[in-house]
Amino acid sequence: MSYARAFIMLLVPAVAFAGATASNFKPEHRKGANYWNAQSAIDGKLETCWMVTGESPNRGEWIELDLPKSTVDKVAMVVGWAESDSTFSDYARVKKIKVEAFSLNDQQQTSPSGATTAEFQDLKEMQVMDIDDLAVGEDLFGGKLRIHVVDIYDGQDYPNMAISELLVYLTEFDTQLAMLASSDSVGANTIELAQDDNAKTFYATQADGSFTVEASGFGVSSIGIHAGPTSHARPKKVKVTANNRELVHELLDDSKAMQWVMVPTITGYTGGAFGDIQVDILEVYPGTEAAVGIAEIAGKATNYEGF
Repeated sequence: MSYARAFIMLLVPAVAFAGATASNFKPEHRKGANYWNAQSAIDGKLETCWMVTGESPNRGEWIELDLPKSTVDKVAMVVGWAESDSTFSDYARVKKIKVEAFSLNDQQQTSPSGATTAEFQDLKEMQVMDIDDLAVGEDLFGGKLRIHVVDIYDGQDYPNMAISELLVYLTEFDTQLAMLASSDSVGANTIELAQDDNAKTFYATQADGSFTVEASGFGVSSIGIHAGPTSHARPKKVKVTANNRELVHELLDDSKAMQWVMVPTITGYTGGAFGDIQVDILEVYPGTEAAVGIAEIAGKATNYEGF
């Protein structure tokens, strides 16, 4: 890549991020005009949802996300209003979707770049569905992903279709993480030993230790943690925090393999974490040594954000 082209990439964002938009949503006066709008499907809360009006036919409605230049690999969804068992059954749920990808050019004009379908079960849980890969974006620009409702499960009491959560999985690639901060090391086992590409060396810290990383210019989607030797305690439960959202993950007691944990996102797609990412150790598998050992810390990203 030429220096001039690289410089342009630093200046031009992958896409103008606007979050989520929808074809239709239920009006609300007491809780706020946009309470049932598309953003409620990517806010990380099961008690909120994107809901359409009762007069809507449901089929044909759509929700759309802005995406950076990337490849869409999976679509995950909580297909109804999952605040409770009753809200889930009372309102209509999504059964089948059509997924359309669009790319943007330098004039911000869109062109279709592929389409596929997926079908969900009538379950009150996050369902992750593999789809045919869809490329979004071209050259320096990203694009949009539009999800059309093709078929529904009828609600018992109300006709309104709802989606509590939507998450688009983008294809991951390895990225280098910069270590910004870490809890105090035990002895000579400093944090640098967790980024030396050598699983035989390790960082040792207290059982409630933590570290903070970033990957400048890239949207980090996953953090890899390779536990240290069985002589030391190993991470069992960790909390990953980014952009004031957090996810708690439980790791296997495996000191021989890298284990990957998802980074929370605010954009509706994986790799939508911006800035610092903090990992806190909440629980450990015990070892003969009380200190926690981490052999390697790694990262994966889904997109290039620029600086």
